[in-house]
Amino acid sequence: MWIFISVMCFLGSLACLLGAIVSLFQKQGLHTKYFLISGALFVFFIAAIVAAPASPDVPATANRTNVATTATNQLNTPVKEAPKTVPYTIFEDNKNEKGPTRKVRVMTDATTEAEFRQIVESIRKDSMGFEYVWLYFHDPKPSKYGSTGDFVGAVRFPLTRRGVALSGAKTIDELYLTIGNQSAQTLKSEVAIDVKPYEEAVTKREQSKRVGTISPSLEQFKQAFNASAKQLGLSHQINKINFIDSKQVSFQVEFSDLLFLNGDLNAKDGSLRSAFMAGGTDGTDKTGNNMLLSFVALIAATNPGLSREEGDDILMDLGFVKGNDTLNLKESVIKNGVKYSIQSSKEAGFWFFVEDPNHEY
Repeated sequence: MWIFISVMCFLGSLACLLGAIVSLFQKQGLHTKYFLISGALFVFFIAAIVAAPASPDVPATANRTNVATTATNQLNTPVKEAPKTVPYTIFEDNKNEKGPTRKVRVMTDATTEAEFRQIVESIRKDSMGFEYVWLYFHDPKPSKYGSTGDFVGAVRFPLTRRGVALSGAKTIDELYLTIGNQSAQTLKSEVAIDVKPYEEAVTKREQSKRVGTISPSLEQFKQAFNASAKQLGLSHQINKINFIDSKQVSFQVEFSDLLFLNGDLNAKDGSLRSAFMAGGTDGTDKTGNNMLLSFVALIAATNPGLSREEGDDILMDLGFVKGNDTLNLKESVIKNGVKYSIQSSKEAGFWFFVEDPNHEY
């Protein structure tokens, strides 16, 4: 366009210059006007020549190249897509059980850290009230070990500020994420073989963990206690057992206003996990003697191989010795794999505990 304008301005300038010369010879008085128009057109001609290289139309080839390059760049620019919701299925969950910890196992096709974190946030919102959560990921395809699919990885995250920073985290608010022994971005198929031994080791450890037992069953414990109590001349027996939880693993027996027996059963096999007797006295020798004999009956029921003298020795080892301050006791002793402990104070009375010393609570 600027080339066309410059050419027209140059031709117009020559035409006006020629008109000015003719008018000058003919003395028509128009030569001054023609000279001015010719000069103006010549200025426009010079300006058009200067502007021509900066024009988007010149050169045409360069312009076409720029347009093509711009179009190509626009086509190649990646479009950011909104993250898609990652589906998952919960197949194991102890959410309805009482306790500070929630354990969840899910099956998912997630492969990237972003996808795993989507699931984490979903479970986090549904876990208010727990201190921390263990979240395990499994492949949805059945494995040779079962229908749940191969173990992929695990996340442990806190929900409150109770406690300290968890293993693998610098602070309590930091997420601890592991996908096998590698990063979360690694595809599941690449870590499945490495993770199987870990999962098997954890399962084996859980199964081999000793169950604390001080009596094979509640009924056997009841019969042994009642037999010992009768032999010792005690008037009270275990007759009415009151379960104090919905799963019937914790119970209480009230012998009198001053003496109670509490116990916990193992949910897996119904054996007696632990027991304790809480009591006090009204200042009379009778109530004090009944309490001590009840302790002896509890020892006999949980350690049937001991003689009466050996049972008395356990109480002596715990501090029940003449002249000793029995209202300020805190001792324990292990006999034949059973741990006996005593705690006492003037305000709380006497608390006599029986438990398996090797049990992991």
